[in-house]
Amino acid sequence: MEATWWPEPRGLNRVIVPVVATTVEEAERWAKVVARTAADLVEWRADGLAVPLPAATLAIIADDLREIVAPKPLLFTWRTCEEGGRAPEAADAHYAEIVTAVLKAKTADLVDVQIRHPAAPQLLGVAKELGVPVVGSWHDMQATPTVGEIADALAQAESLGASVAKVAVTPHDGDDLDTLANASTRAFDTARIPLIVVGMGEVGMVSRVYGHLFGSQATFASVGEPSAPGQLDLASLQTIWQIPLPD
Repeated sequence: MEATWWPEPRGLNRVIVPVVATTVEEAERWAKVVARTAADLVEWRADGLAVPLPAATLAIIADDLREIVAPKPLLFTWRTCEEGGRAPEAADAHYAEIVTAVLKAKTADLVDVQIRHPAAPQLLGVAKELGVPVVGSWHDMQATPTVGEIADALAQAESLGASVAKVAVTPHDGDDLDTLANASTRAFDTARIPLIVVGMGEVGMVSRVYGHLFGSQATFASVGEPSAPGQLDLASLQTIWQIPLPD
């Protein structure tokens, strides 16, 4: 494991703070704000730009943002519409081109790759060849799959060569939260890479706070606009973590 981008990979919970902005100038401004916080990693949600830019340009901007947030590692993410992205659907046709450009330019410390995307094996291959760590992600914006499906998705990310495996689902009740916790615990027992397991929406908020008790090793918290439904702001998350859990 490379401690420069994920200290103590099988240990404490990490906080990833996303930069969500509609313009490059706004992204740079928020990156400067996040750089001064207690965030462990910073994510640039490039799909948040109001006007999609060429892949090569996005790679250059990622490099600028990485310099701003250093020494915090930068995670580059382009999320497709199917998995909760914000860019116009037509821009998703360039997903593989965008991710490839950032990988080849090596302008991010980690790069998100959606493992259900048809180009995922190719992108993971490029990342491995270049030595760029990847967060292999899998999102369900509607529901919570079974324990087996969630655990299998995390295992698939690892088998494809991801450095970190991430699953985000949408729980609707306590049973769904139990499913998510059980899947996270099951996956953690066998995983050899860090895991991120979160629930989205209001019901899923508790998993963002206490997911580390079940094996998830990172959560997302906002400074400014959140990148997903149910995401707490960083100050609130830190306050909650200071409250002792009952015996």
